[in-house]
Amino acid sequence: MNSNGARAWTPSGVVSLLTDFGLVDPYVGVMHGVILAGAPAARIVDLTHGVPPQDIAVAGFYLERSWSYFPTGTVHVAVVDPGVGSARRILAVGADGHAFLAPDNGLLSGFFERAAWVKVLDVERFSLEERSRTFHGRDVFAPTAARLAAGLSPSELGPDCPDPLRRARSGPKRLGKDQIEAHVLLVDRFGNLVTDLGAADLEGEPSKWVARIGERRIPLLATYSDARAGELLALVDSFGCVEIAVVQGSAARRLALSPGAKVRFERS
Repeated sequence: MNSNGARAWTPSGVVSLLTDFGLVDPYVGVMHGVILAGAPAARIVDLTHGVPPQDIAVAGFYLERSWSYFPTGTVHVAVVDPGVGSARRILAVGADGHAFLAPDNGLLSGFFERAAWVKVLDVERFSLEERSRTFHGRDVFAPTAARLAAGLSPSELGPDCPDPLRRARSGPKRLGKDQIEAHVLLVDRFGNLVTDLGAADLEGEPSKWVARIGERRIPLLATYSDARAGELLALVDSFGCVEIAVVQGSAARRLALSPGAKVRFERS
């Protein structure tokens, strides 16, 4: 931990929610209700509830690339929790004037180095009176978020946590001056294959690289409109990551690739 995020906690009243709950069941709506019961003036933003079930890496990816667009003082609640009901801890992290609540399963790994404080939540104190072992989003995270949004001091959340669980991260591997091996991180709803290769890895020259998948050589272009309908292309997306897409189609379906697949990039 360092002092980069050591600003006094001043809540904005905004609460963001990120889960793998989907929107078919009432889970997300109930969380809204609990937050508003504890903080009626809160403004709740559903960042996403479409994280693949139990996919901590995707949850961390989305949160790390989204939080900074929110106002200082936002409470970010991230519930992707394969260990719900177990002895796993719940963490509260403060960084750059924002507060983050998530299970201690590595989801918040991207925030520890910049954190002003990392706390182990006192679950008994902040839970609803009747706490389910299977729905801590409703019974623990939501009431805690409401308290923070309403002005609770982070010092009251619980003891300091010196040993938060850190998620092991894979990344692109340089195979030589002109070759990089990357991995598919996720498939978005358009069927685009988002990789762990960042624009910086291409040394400021994206147009001089191609993605190599089997015998296919896929050019890196500036935008989708630089290719024709049905054509494969790669580009730097809005997250700053290189993705592979099919114009008006699904790259995941066309290439039969899924998260974890390797993709080689070559300087053309």
